Amino acid sequence: MKKNLISGLILLLPITITIIVIFFLIDIITRPFLDNVKTILMHFSKIINFNLVQHAMLFIIISKIIALILLFLIVLTLGFFGNRILFRWVGEKIHKLMIKIPLINLIYKVCKDIISAILSDKKKLISRIVTVPFPSKETSAFGLVTGNAPHEVQEAHNINNPSEIIKSVFVPTSPHPISGFLLLTKEKHLKSIDMKLEDVFKFLISCGVFTTNPKNEDEHE
Repeated sequence: MKKNLISGLILLLPITITIIVIFFLIDIITRPFLDNVKTILMHFSKIINFNLVQHAMLFIIISKIIALILLFLIVLTLGFFGNRILFRWVGEKIHKLMIKIPLINLIYKVCKDIISAILSDKKKLISRIVTVPFPSKETSAFGLVTGNAPHEVQEAHNINNPSEIIKSVFVPTSPHPISGFLLLTKEKHLKSIDMKLEDVFKFLISCGVFTTNPKNEDEHE
């Protein structure tokens, strides 16, 4: 019975967690547009003489589906026109205007730079996976190297050779690797490891239970 229960959980939990995460992301994406979509649906339901409000769950599901479709079409349209000369000129004017507005320019520039870096095809978000001394010299943690530290940091440390170059290293926490610590660490302290990012996240989420080492798996069994 215990074996069947564990097998059932192994099959069910990944599916359940995946569905929860997907619905959570859909909820975040559609929330800004949901009220407007609901208003339109209510007017439409009156025209076809079908009261959607009485079917609350169906009303919410349809609203979110329509909001997702509209958002997709808006993004697609903006991307299409964004590659046209006239629209690009308008985009540049809006960009210059946002840069000149106090306080708003700070938020705008930070968001734009981060999103551009994440979505850019020219730059890899994670260059390699390493272990880094953290939180003390006697212990190590997984680190994701995202690039070099700002040049101001390099200049402050008078970097003269490659092993002294300071890297930006993100150390994810366990069991929720989305949060973590950003370390500025010299290259000589980093040890590259031949491990897939997927396996690193599995290891962190499972609090070390998951391992890719066949010997450890045999011992565990």
